[in-house]
Amino acid sequence: MMVKEANAAEWQYFYNQIEGFKHEPGYEYQIIVSKSEIENPPADASSLKYKLVKVVSKKLATMK
Repeated sequence: MMVKEANAAEWQYFYNQIEGFKHEPGYEYQIIVSKSEIENPPADASSLKYKLVKVVSKKLATMK
């Protein structure tokens, strides 16, 4: 999944899960997500947890 955080100029790959969010291929989303730190994460896991707060918009993706 590619993401662009607020005020970021470039898209980046996002490898984590967003709790409560199910991406449907072919759609672009604008979402609000909360980000929190995980205490004592496993050695091979992210130290951050992401949770869906709100889907602001969902539209068909345009091919560029």
